Amino acid sequence: MKTNMNAKEPIESANEQLFLKRSAWGIACLLATGLILSAYIPLLPVDTWWVRIGDFPRVQLLVFYLIGIVVILAFYQRRLAKVLAVLLVGGVLTQLYWIFPYLPVAPHQVQAAKSSDSDARLRILSANVLQDNEDADALLRLIASEQPDVVVLLEINSRWVNDLTVLDDSFEFQVLHPLENKYGIAIYSKFPIERSKVRAFVKESIPSIDGVIRLRSGHPVRLLAVHPNPPRPGEDTTKRDAELVLVGREVKDGESTVVLGDMNDVGWSRTTDLFQEVSGLLDPRKGRGLYPTFNARSSIWRYPLDHLFHSDDFRVAEIRTLPPIGSDHFPLLVEISHEPAAKLTQEGPQLDVGDQEDAQDAVEAVRDPEALKEPE
Repeated sequence: MKTNMNAKEPIESANEQLFLKRSAWGIACLLATGLILSAYIPLLPVDTWWVRIGDFPRVQLLVFYLIGIVVILAFYQRRLAKVLAVLLVGGVLTQLYWIFPYLPVAPHQVQAAKSSDSDARLRILSANVLQDNEDADALLRLIASEQPDVVVLLEINSRWVNDLTVLDDSFEFQVLHPLENKYGIAIYSKFPIERSKVRAFVKESIPSIDGVIRLRSGHPVRLLAVHPNPPRPGEDTTKRDAELVLVGREVKDGESTVVLGDMNDVGWSRTTDLFQEVSGLLDPRKGRGLYPTFNARSSIWRYPLDHLFHSDDFRVAEIRTLPPIGSDHFPLLVEISHEPAAKLTQEGPQLDVGDQEDAQDAVEAVRDPEALKEPE
């Protein structure tokens, strides 16, 4: 009896090891398949929210793909493992394709400022303050420290306006449009605001501010602050995409222009690419870094949702994300220099026929009343 029991032990041990290997292989296949789908599904040209969400974590997914390749190659003897590894490598290349223009090794889309003329500079601090955030002092300290010429704030409500009345002394010119729906918006400026208008490109409840400020040099600059609808479960990106196209059309071929705000989209998405092509505006981040501004409460899941684009007669003097202010967004600081000669040496992206059709489709989509309904 003793001998028979000892003979069974190696068999049971071998069966257990086989079971563990098969389980590990099955789990590896499932994880690899999920990662592969996350790489290729966002390539679909649709505005479905769960597809477009895949535009956001490209940097994080890139890291996961590299880990996935290492894991799947542990089963390299299997033919399927080789196929999955190749598809994961394709995922790595796909993510690199989208994020490469923002890496420091990529070419600058906007040249560094060459003029030291302070009268031609425009220093802008923009921030989504988070409506429920009550730490106005953190924002005020940051403004005092950074000394911007213009401050653009999003998610401003009446309480926030009251908490920021101390800015009245240093920012004489203001356009305030507080709301309680997390789409309030405000501009505080040390420079004269010669005209301004609160506009709704897609929905009345989601406003933008369109104005003209005058630099110390006397040069007028059109400033358009926006905060389009975010993609979220149950609500597709139709309104966001259409608003960015409409804003792009509005400023196309204009003179000195700045468009900025929380655009609820990453710089490397097809929608932001389309906005740049429609508007002809430049992105000073390209070739300098990702500058993620959301989520300030996570050290891993961060994306560049806050943007500043400008016309080709500006060069960039400084660009930084700033310390936290109690919001789920980090503030963004950009200082640009108006240098007309820059037009000869830098140029925005061009809109081709296919992209024109995509832009028109985005606008046509919001003409359908169903597209403007809020999710239940």
